Order: sequence, then structure tokens, then C-alpha cells
Amino acid sequence: MKKLFYFAFFVFVVSGVYLLVSYNLKIAKYNFTAQSTDGEVSMKSFDGMYKIVYFGYVFCPDVCPTTLTLVSSVLDDIKAKDVKILFATLDLQRDDIKTCDEFAKYFYPNSSCIRLENGELDKVINKYGAKYKIVDLNDSVMKYSVAHSSSIFLFDKKGRFVSEVTNLTYDNVKKEIQNLLINY
Repeated sequence: MKKLFYFAFFVFVVSGVYLLVSYNLKIAKYNFTAQSTDGEVSMKSFDGMYKIVYFGYVFCPDVCPTTLTLVSSVLDDIKAKDVKILFATLDLQRDDIKTCDEFAKYFYPNSSCIRLENGELDKVINKYGAKYKIVDLNDSVMKYSVAHSSSIFLFDKKGRFVSEVTNLTYDNVKKEIQNLLINY
């Protein structure tokens, strides 16, 4: 009987340690250190708010404006509260933090541009599983473009990853954001 009690206690302790480590890893994997108009920020800087992370750039001719408009429309339609869009710029040469922040806020007032420096940007992109590539446009005034994935990443109020949304239709984005707000 005593052995059974010790075994149950051991399983309980191990399970608790596993859940605690798993919880902290969910936060640490997607954390970042970036610059914003408010200074240096991390995922923890936005605790208490649901977070939607999107990687893009100000000069993007179509994907970024379309995605930000879609997400903003969904948030407005469902009257979401406590949601922050974190627009992570991929264009470190052209996107200064102030212009980038204004761009993000144009689509959704409760947005912030975050700027990850060279090495940090690549690390974060890899952790998120996102992609980007600078594409030379020799005969263009823009000189280059940034090809990038268009997923949005949803996080709960404590910075834990909830889901990556790749199917960016209105109905699917609405369903995923409502799931975030109701279940997390």
C-alpha cells in the first residue's frame, strides 16, 4: 500500500514538473526581443492581451494590406477586446519603426510594429516556421521585394502559442480568432 502511495505521488510530481516545463517552453519558443515605438519589447510586454503576430513589410503591394484588412475586419465585426496585432517587419532596410507602426495602426488601431534586428529576425522566423526572402527587382524603382509567408499566429493573454492560421479566408480567420477568445 505504501509503495502504491509513493508511486502515485511520484507520478503526480513528475506530471506537475512536465506541465510546468511544457507551459514555459510554449512561451519561450515564440518569445522575441524587438524594438517598437515604446522601446524594447518582448512577448511578455503584451501580457494581458491576446496577440496576433504577422510578418510583413510596409512596401508590400498586396499580401500585407489584404491580410491586415482581413484580420482588422474580423476583429471589428466580432467586437474583439484585448487583442493586439504585432506586425513584425521583414524589411529592415526600408521600414523604420515609426513608419511601420503607423502602417500597422492604419489597419487596426491596437497594433504595434516590432522590429527584430538581423540575427534575431532570422531566429524568430525559424522558430515560428515562417519564411521570407529578399528578391532583387533590377528594373524596378523599389529595387527589391520581400517574398514571405502570410500566416497569422495566435497567442493567448500569457504569450502561449495557440495556433497558426494559414487559410486566410474571412470565415476561417473569424472561426480561429473566436476560438482564441472563447477558449483561451
